[in-house]
Amino acid sequence: MCGFAGIYKKGGICDTDRISAEKMSETICHRGPDEDKKTTSEKLILAFRRLSIIDLEGGTQPFELNDRFMGVFNGEIYNYRELRKELLNDGVTFSTNSEIEVILNLFAKEGPSFINKLRGMFALAFYDKQEDKLMLGRDPFGIKPLYYRISDEGVVFGSEMKIFNSLEGFEGYKIDTKLLQHYFSYQFAPGLKTLGGIDLLPSGSYMFFDNKTGKHETVKYFDPMFTPVKKNEKSFESRAAELRSVLEESVKYHMISDVPVGTFLSSGVDSAIITALSAKLSPGLKAYTVAFGVKEYSEIDDASKIAQHIDVEHIKLVAGVEDFKEAFPKVVYHLDSPVADPSTVAIYLICREAAKDLKVVLSGEGADELFGGYRIYDEQRWSRRIYALPGFIKGLLARLAEALPENAKGKNLIMRGVTPLEKRYIGNAFIFTEEEKKKFLKTYSPDVHFSDVTKDIYERAKAHSLSPMATMQYVDMNTWIRSDILVKGDRLSMAHALEVRVPFLDKEVFKFASTLADEEKLRKGTTKYILRYAFRDIIDEETFMRPKLGYPVPVRKWLKNELYDWAKEIIENSPVDDYIVKSEVLKMLDDHRDGTKDNYRKLWTILVFCEWYKQYMAK
Repeated sequence: MCGFAGIYKKGGICDTDRISAEKMSETICHRGPDEDKKTTSEKLILAFRRLSIIDLEGGTQPFELNDRFMGVFNGEIYNYRELRKELLNDGVTFSTNSEIEVILNLFAKEGPSFINKLRGMFALAFYDKQEDKLMLGRDPFGIKPLYYRISDEGVVFGSEMKIFNSLEGFEGYKIDTKLLQHYFSYQFAPGLKTLGGIDLLPSGSYMFFDNKTGKHETVKYFDPMFTPVKKNEKSFESRAAELRSVLEESVKYHMISDVPVGTFLSSGVDSAIITALSAKLSPGLKAYTVAFGVKEYSEIDDASKIAQHIDVEHIKLVAGVEDFKEAFPKVVYHLDSPVADPSTVAIYLICREAAKDLKVVLSGEGADELFGGYRIYDEQRWSRRIYALPGFIKGLLARLAEALPENAKGKNLIMRGVTPLEKRYIGNAFIFTEEEKKKFLKTYSPDVHFSDVTKDIYERAKAHSLSPMATMQYVDMNTWIRSDILVKGDRLSMAHALEVRVPFLDKEVFKFASTLADEEKLRKGTTKYILRYAFRDIIDEETFMRPKLGYPVPVRKWLKNELYDWAKEIIENSPVDDYIVKSEVLKMLDDHRDGTKDNYRKLWTILVFCEWYKQYMAK
């Protein structure tokens, strides 16, 4: 796990580029404090920051091969030992035991198709001097980031968006107002650009720059498509056993390290399974839990019971409102593009705590999207029944629901039921509707609609005849997972030079999960049913059935009191007047404090934007 930056110039590298590369490397020093190295060829300069985990002595990057190839990569290739054996059998010799030497040899031997062989999380930049071709690549799910900007001169790329601030002649970030409008619905900037206008290489893709032809192209090599088996000849029990086997193997791979490995442990089944499997492979394992001292938002007591049951050392961090406020601007800085998920502060703090002892932790992200863990997937059963009603009845129900008070029980379910899935489901977060955005967003355009982002996703789901539930999972894999879950996991762990690995988001685990039928994932109101069933013997029954909380943070409660003045000051002093009608936002804050409306998610989305704008855009 590391970070890198690079400059590829058609006309050749100059002294100015070397200065820029040095500054870019300094900007991401938090990603790799163990080593700083740069390598330059005629047209490419690579800067690398290393966090030493595999082959502590010989894994130095950038790596050069046969005076022709050079490259860097960030992440972990869990099957690199098997790939190394294949190359040894083909007569390749090695000077190190590192992953980078293995995969660069694969690139030299097979070209870009080698990327399909990799099992892991990665972003990479490989260069063939002889052919004058640069390849940028990213792992199937987008666990590791890769930002880039193309110009007539070439391409600049790296592990974080903030490197561009260090680029000589960079004119600053430019807000994409269309993307800003989407941000206020999704709570993140969906798609392949950041809010500041820098491009992101798509997950499961690679890009080639050919200096001889002057062309570049992007190739999609992986699509997280669900392909449920309609009639499975295997019994449910054998399917559960198969799931257990493939996840045990994934955890075993993810435990590969030359330094100690720990886990994050919440109160739920996902992290409990990962921790239990990890503990079997690594006796004396440390598991980390964070809470904020507000009982109804704390997972510590339940996590402690799990830790005791599994028999692992449990490290508990209890933070307060002052810790929260102190961490907030740092969280926004490290996220690069704003992600308005309240759990980000909790993740930042627990990563900081774990980094005191470790360089690597395993986490349970991805299980909900793969195995059907969100309650909204279950609600689809009821909303489908409503949607099947005659049109005039749906119209009556819609008017009835609109007349109900905002927090009336059943109102949201009725509204979802009378609305087609593609017009209401954009992922796990849906913050502001188009009508609500009109009131406070000065750059609002009626030509932009939240469904623009998911239109192609729904079309692909329809082409594969996915069920509504599998469709929702596919939407989440293309929006929520890659632009929220994985962004906060990578950026906030690497802020503390900590590597977070996610065994659920493994090619082989997904291969199995993608074939599951709806009834295997959701049964009798129980989410992730097959996952819970497969591991029912290694976790206690209470954990087995406990619903997901997901790093709960008491922002809803604090904004009424402890954080009210803090939030008001951020809104009033933020230089966002060209974009936000502050009077409307302050009214939202007062309504929330008074209990008239529950606006905490809306307010948090605006607060994150205000802080991000101050740090990245204000001059």
